[in-house]
Amino acid sequence: MFARLFPAAAALALMLAAPAFAQEHPEGLHIHDVYARSNGAVGGSGAVFFMIHNNTETDDRLIAVATDVAQKAELHTHVESADGVMQMVQIEGGIALPSGEMHELARGGDHIMLMGLTRALKDGDQFSLTLTFEKAGAVQIEATVDNARKPGEGGMDHMDHSGHDMQQGDAAGGEAGHDHSAHKHGAHDQAAALDQSGMTDVDAITAVMKAQFDTPENPLAVAPVVVEGDHALASWEQGGKGGRALLAKGHMGWEIVLCGGKDLQMPSFLGQHGVAAPESLSQMFNAEEEKLGADKVALSSSFEGVVMISGH
Repeated sequence: MFARLFPAAAALALMLAAPAFAQEHPEGLHIHDVYARSNGAVGGSGAVFFMIHNNTETDDRLIAVATDVAQKAELHTHVESADGVMQMVQIEGGIALPSGEMHELARGGDHIMLMGLTRALKDGDQFSLTLTFEKAGAVQIEATVDNARKPGEGGMDHMDHSGHDMQQGDAAGGEAGHDHSAHKHGAHDQAAALDQSGMTDVDAITAVMKAQFDTPENPLAVAPVVVEGDHALASWEQGGKGGRALLAKGHMGWEIVLCGGKDLQMPSFLGQHGVAAPESLSQMFNAEEEKLGADKVALSSSFEGVVMISGH
């Protein structure tokens, strides 16, 4: 559904030094390139990504994950609904790992979702996870938080999505989704290269969203945009569908954190995702959106589920 933007030289160096960068399980499971993204706040969320090579002679399956840094850790993916809206859902039955093959957990596809962080996580922090496999049993790995990581670095995240719009979204990887690896250097690269210097916050946010999702065939409308400190909410409309986006301002400028519908109206939800002044941002945004009329509010609320974009 969405593209991501984050250069990462320093953080990547930290990740390469992590113990889990190349872990060979005694029975032939090779797990490498482990990294995490997180909004950093206690009670917030995050995601973990890596590559698994099943170098054994037996098919296996990743069936569970556990960690002490989150109240819940689940295997998630993105699936496209009948009306073309991407939703993040828990993977039922685990992830199949055929003998001699590899499987990538990547942004826009299969991943480990961390919900209810038990401690704050910042760039460079490391934490342990225990992966449970159907045949190989429990395997412990170390993940390094790298919020600045750029898709494609270190052999991960080969799923950029040129030509996809907001309601189509990133198709899920793995068994449930579609392979869009041919879209290698599209809207994401345009957004990542966007120079936000000299722009107002509202103009920069609008430009970032349009650089990622606007196409001549299916233009994107962004309004309203409300900024409170280093976080912002924006409503979007495209092709008769709509939703809301939460954005955060980092060292490279504004980036999209997640997209949703009704959830983004609620201060409690915003607080769980790192917003420092959730009540204020929610109140201001809802007031501005209501000025555009009930139809606009209903359209923005029609987006089902929540899709994490950057794991900021």
